Amino acid sequence: MTFQHDNIASNDLELLVSRSVSVILKSEDATDFMRWFDQYSEDVAPIFFKQFQSSPDGLRSFKSFFARFIWNRTALPSNNFRPRTLPKPERNSTCPCGSGKKYKHCCLAMEPSQDEFPNISMLPFVLDTLSAKQLTALPFEYLSAEELEHVARQWMLQSRVQDAVKLLEGLFANFNKLDERAEPAFDCLLDCYDILGNPLKKKKLLKRGSSANNKYIRAAALQRRCCILADRNEYAEAWSLFQELQRLIPNDPSLSHLEITLLVNQGEKQRATERARFWVARLSKVKDFDQGPLIEYLRTVSQGDISSAMTGIAKNLSPEINLLVSLIEQLPEPACHYMLKPKNGSAGPMEPDKKLLSLAAQWETQGEYSETMADDIEWLGHNPLAWQCFDILDDWLATVEGERVSHGFEEVLLLPVLRHAEALLRLTLKCYQADGMKLEWAWHENRPAMRLLERLVGMLRLTKNFPEAVRVAEWMVLTLNPNDNQGLRSNLIHDYLRLGKINEALVLSRIYQDDIADMSYGTALALFMDNQLQAAQRSLAIARKRYPEVSKMLLAVKPKQPRLRNGMVQVGGRDEAWYYFKDNFDIWKQSGALEWLKQSFAKK
Repeated sequence: MTFQHDNIASNDLELLVSRSVSVILKSEDATDFMRWFDQYSEDVAPIFFKQFQSSPDGLRSFKSFFARFIWNRTALPSNNFRPRTLPKPERNSTCPCGSGKKYKHCCLAMEPSQDEFPNISMLPFVLDTLSAKQLTALPFEYLSAEELEHVARQWMLQSRVQDAVKLLEGLFANFNKLDERAEPAFDCLLDCYDILGNPLKKKKLLKRGSSANNKYIRAAALQRRCCILADRNEYAEAWSLFQELQRLIPNDPSLSHLEITLLVNQGEKQRATERARFWVARLSKVKDFDQGPLIEYLRTVSQGDISSAMTGIAKNLSPEINLLVSLIEQLPEPACHYMLKPKNGSAGPMEPDKKLLSLAAQWETQGEYSETMADDIEWLGHNPLAWQCFDILDDWLATVEGERVSHGFEEVLLLPVLRHAEALLRLTLKCYQADGMKLEWAWHENRPAMRLLERLVGMLRLTKNFPEAVRVAEWMVLTLNPNDNQGLRSNLIHDYLRLGKINEALVLSRIYQDDIADMSYGTALALFMDNQLQAAQRSLAIARKRYPEVSKMLLAVKPKQPRLRNGMVQVGGRDEAWYYFKDNFDIWKQSGALEWLKQSFAKK
């Protein structure tokens, strides 16, 4: 009998499985369940069973098989959430379908084999019947860590992240009882903390994972910590952990991807190409290694095409990401759907036309019913005009940024959309001869476009493309919004210095005199790098007097991160100093200004 696999994703079949599990859990009696399934399953899932309407014998045979299949896979609470499986009928025994014939003369030849039948997990349906308290009290020692991870991932896609956390936190109550099969669940729980914005719990889990008995769980924790350090530009510490990983799992192929990611993020693209060649040669010699997406990624990097390599990996992350990458690869050309009324050097507010207004309203409604990133991606695929709307792009990207798809793929997934937004804004200004005019933040209609440009600057800086980051930030700070309500001047003055544009940095410092801590220290640094040592000393003295914590943080042997509050910074506080240190310690050290700062403190 041929089973129609396409039906496995149907709501009809999902309802049948859900109802079946509910019936099983009421009595946990196999005979009662078989009787119920034979009598009521067709009523519960009529569309699904239509495929058997021309074969009464096939229907009877399949119902008998599928009832046993569901029962044998359902975790029973009374059995420590393990199935209590029924034995497969003997060839010469009476067929369980009720025909009265021997099994070998009846359903044996008609039933689909277990291997051919789609893999359906009953655990999500069982766990859906439990309370939050019951989820944390499960007998995890009897449950499959792989299946728990599968359930948690499903719940994440359904925006049930809190439920996923409750489930997996119970699993990791005792790390020392777990082996490498729990490593995917460990990654999943970390992803959940990212989505919920809970860095403290994430930090604690990573600390516990780093000392787990199982080396693969320890390695997963170290790899995640490596990526976090790279995000913070703490490459010395990241490479130290990478060396620890090499000692812990020296032959693990995942090290290849981590090493390339670190090099690319550090801006060492030539070195990344060389190391990719090494890894291709090494992994090609491993007989049992499946040369799938990873080896293809490494080959592409070895040819110098890093962007295409990341795109290839991104497409294999999930069907949703594959669809998203395809949409981004086919972005429409920018088209102006806004109106401007330039006056006195100002472009004024951007007013969307009726089509964009209508679509933005539809998007807002879509947001009320959207449960997953996949829903938004599908909507964007059906509404290509959305790519011309700053409000929609701004709102959607804010959501995508919170998903944290995969480390290192921001350039593939987000940067093309942000570049498109810049081109769209430039086109809109050009259409109304407003090039070179202000686009003030004070007009609320302009803020979505300005936020998109701010994201573009951040993404360019994240990918170490400082020349492009400076180009866009310069346009925003010096032309579009000279009030710099978004605070881009702080990074701009230091990025000027990274690129050796000292004169530009000094001009910017004169525009924003007596300014925030970043500009005060940036001014002193620019003067030092321009060899105006007396002026630099005066400027530094003012900066140190107003913001002493910044100097202390720059000179600390082992700077400690203070308590940080999301979206809030205390002027003159240690949190402000910490952010400055993380962003700009590199240029202070490379320019020799750090030693100058030490000497200045010594004279004091």
